Amino acid sequence: MGNSIYGQATYDLAKIKKLLSDPNKRIVTQRCYKNAVSLGYSSVEDIVEQIFRLKPKNLYKTMESNKKLGLWQDVYRTIDNSVHLYIKIQISFNGKGVVIQLKRDNGYR
Repeated sequence: MGNSIYGQATYDLAKIKKLLSDPNKRIVTQRCYKNAVSLGYSSVEDIVEQIFRLKPKNLYKTMESNKKLGLWQDVYRTIDNSVHLYIKIQISFNGKGVVIQLKRDNGYR
């Protein structure tokens, strides 16, 4: 299991939002898309809009990727329409904004 650092982001949230605003510079993983659809999001644009609503205060932790060594992932927790969300984002090796995960946060306190 990778390391985690609480309360500190690896990536600048504004930079990730800028990357995600360009369809050619964004990736939404299949797993993320499936989870988001199950929560009522109907498109990649809906998912990206949720990321645009994130604030630095929503940061939960940054963590090492288990699948891609050398990459870190920032985890945000927020609420959308009374649903607690767990959102994981990063900047890829090739400079794209990536939404790795958007799912119901069952551990939200």
